[in-house]
Amino acid sequence: MRTTALLPAQGETLPIIEPQTVVIPGGPVQLGVPDCPVDTAPHRWNSRTVDVPTFAIGKYAITTAEYLAFADATGYAICEEIRNDKRFQDARSPAGFISWVDAVRYTQWLARESGKPYRLVRDAEYEKAARGGLQDKKFPWGDESPQGRADFGNPEGSPAPVGSFAPNGYGLYDMVGSMWSWCEECFDQVVQDDHAKLCYEDTLIKDVRLNPICRGGSFKTSNITWLHCAYRHEDPLDGRFDCIGVRVALSVPQ
Repeated sequence: MRTTALLPAQGETLPIIEPQTVVIPGGPVQLGVPDCPVDTAPHRWNSRTVDVPTFAIGKYAITTAEYLAFADATGYAICEEIRNDKRFQDARSPAGFISWVDAVRYTQWLARESGKPYRLVRDAEYEKAARGGLQDKKFPWGDESPQGRADFGNPEGSPAPVGSFAPNGYGLYDMVGSMWSWCEECFDQVVQDDHAKLCYEDTLIKDVRLNPICRGGSFKTSNITWLHCAYRHEDPLDGRFDCIGVRVALSVPQ
């Protein structure tokens, strides 16, 4: 039986917590493979080869305890829902209700306090890390069903604590499912297709080009296509959603 690690009472200061990271070897990664399903917009895949320098990435998504340590140390105005929502009371729950702006502020604080170059993970870095060294596979573990291998399809429930499922080939946990992760770039920086056709969805008002990328899907994801390593999404930079959090990256001297 899993023992729940409860968060401290409000007002009790949490210590600064530096996340565990894993170094990912540099080299090329083929983005967007296998080819996107016929019912998915091609720009969600945007197949191409990218050379990714060596970098480090969080072994887990940032947890609620880690995020609240930042908030309590700095007084930063986080979304207080994360303190009150019963789904996030386990200290090892992946932190949600984090906007892209919040994620940047968190990594800036972490870099300042640690003296290390923490930042948001980049789009191609996330896909390379998610693949875990495998090539041309749908998911971090291969092509098998995500059932029992990832936290997904639970829109009315709670996210499982980080590390609840087996890691991929790089030793990274929950690279799909669990919690969407913000990436550093906006949509326009990583998609190279015809924006006039691909970036106006539903109405001409919804221009997604300047929205930041998020990767990986979440515990609420019902469409398993969104769990593919190749899939990318986007959301407004100030959006604080219960299914979007952050996984840090760390630049490595070349």
